[in-house]
Amino acid sequence: MSIIPVLLDSRPAFSGADSASGSLLLLPAGNELVLREMMRSVLKVTAHRPIVLSSFEPDEAYQKRIVDAFSDVDRITMVRKFGNELQRFAPSDVFLFVSSICYPVDGIDLRPLCATAVNDARMVRHLVAFEAPTLRTKELVQTDDDGRVRRIQRYFEPVTWPFPSGVMASLVPVACAQIALPLTLGSLEGLRMQLTSSGVPSQDVPFHGDCFDLDDEAGALALSERRVSALHTMRDLSRNRGASRVHSLVSSKATIAATARLVGPVMVRDGASIGEGALVVGPASIGERATIGAGAIVAQSLLLADSAVAPGATVRHRVVSGDAVSTAAVAGQRRHAAPHRVAEPDAPRRSIPTYVTTKALLEPILAAVALIVLSPLMAVIAILVKFTSTGPIFYGDSREGKDARAFKCWKFRSMLTNADDLQRALAAQQKMDGPQFKMANDPRVTKIGGILRRLNVDELPQLWNVLKGEMSLVGPRPSPFRENQICVPWRNGRLSVRPGITGLWQVCRKDRETGDFHQWIHYDLLYVRNVSFLLDVKIFVATILTLGGRKPVPLSYMIRRRPRARRLGATTTPRYRVRAESVPSTVLR
Repeated sequence: MSIIPVLLDSRPAFSGADSASGSLLLLPAGNELVLREMMRSVLKVTAHRPIVLSSFEPDEAYQKRIVDAFSDVDRITMVRKFGNELQRFAPSDVFLFVSSICYPVDGIDLRPLCATAVNDARMVRHLVAFEAPTLRTKELVQTDDDGRVRRIQRYFEPVTWPFPSGVMASLVPVACAQIALPLTLGSLEGLRMQLTSSGVPSQDVPFHGDCFDLDDEAGALALSERRVSALHTMRDLSRNRGASRVHSLVSSKATIAATARLVGPVMVRDGASIGEGALVVGPASIGERATIGAGAIVAQSLLLADSAVAPGATVRHRVVSGDAVSTAAVAGQRRHAAPHRVAEPDAPRRSIPTYVTTKALLEPILAAVALIVLSPLMAVIAILVKFTSTGPIFYGDSREGKDARAFKCWKFRSMLTNADDLQRALAAQQKMDGPQFKMANDPRVTKIGGILRRLNVDELPQLWNVLKGEMSLVGPRPSPFRENQICVPWRNGRLSVRPGITGLWQVCRKDRETGDFHQWIHYDLLYVRNVSFLLDVKIFVATILTLGGRKPVPLSYMIRRRPRARRLGATTTPRYRVRAESVPSTVLR
């Protein structure tokens, strides 16, 4: 069996009419072209020479650019001519189609896709990327025939997120491809649908990470900005260490006038020319042999190879290709917001590395000591649980930890083994106003379990979770995914820190029997906003003195009130600080 790499290329809508520059494979991705970066990944899974398929007629100029970028190409042809060449390959061979449209931030890794394909030519496999959520959630409103809202379904990434954004690569055995001739190779999404409708067995391999749509101007700009900014950061770090520069943002073969200004991270490639009085504001990438005229302004843009900006023109948030263009043709705003991660609304307001480091080092030690000291008591509890009810001694439930990482939260079993099934039957007797379930005289609780719960000793096995680094001694209580769906800001805030055995809500809450979900949210977010070593000590001592929070502790004892202006949170710090007088205000609008 041989893996034959096939690279799919197309001309993006935002490019000019020149096919030599209007190519997704020839787009720059930081200090490298997409084609070269893609081939580095391909060579990790196969040594076969690649076939380049273009959606347009590959003229001599285009073919020369492809060969200059990667010389070891088998052939370059159009997509519609590829079907006639299938007979050249054995049925056991496999095509590795790689898309240049759906492209990941850090480059594509094809090894997970190809790992399971060895000696198996019976199934098609697709590497599928998923939408990049802004707040890690999406809500779909379901209405009836009269337009009235009946239900709001909320989806969370990554637990419940069935929203693919594109297919990055497809592994198609020749035997499977011959069933669905002629193949739809305009996009891998279309090929995936065609093969499925033809009855070809297929499997989706999920890709975990952010991707950009390079066929869209905003996506191409976003990838360029991320890469250039990363290279700029690496260069600064290298300088701080006193080592040689990792990457040169400005080529020694570029021509930059003495009065030209480069502000922020800007990459200038070989042969580029920047005229007198020109201003380039980063993140920006200036391609090979690109020209920026005298007095021109280029802000957060990508200039492709051999492109030109006319003297005095303004280019803002655009991809420029082809010959010199006028101001009106290139000045404008980005059409769509690029995928990005939004800062969590209730994350800690400041970086406190000393607190985090001390807590991470100290708590496992304290947990180990507590496990040793309490081992006789825990042994007695284990014997009582084992001989008073049927089932295991410990109960492990999947909970969400820091950054939504799932882990098994351990307790001494205090309920019947079928407690989860019985909860559905008892749902009508729910007495809590939030997602958690609680009822008086719960029939699921065993006799010894009721005693353990009243003494709050059923939580002692969670010291093992603390020892493993999955939990803290103090923090928001760990909750399963089904309970964390109710309030998005609360979920984002509480999952920004490690969950704890005890927390602010446990020692300060009132009305324990009826519960107050809004109070739960309030105390959890107060803790996240005010995390400190002193607060953890206060909560830990209060937990011991109140026997697990049996009597509420006044909140004023735990957190000192501050002026309102100081509680509003820190303002967002700009990524790049530029003196106001150095950049015209019209550029950054």
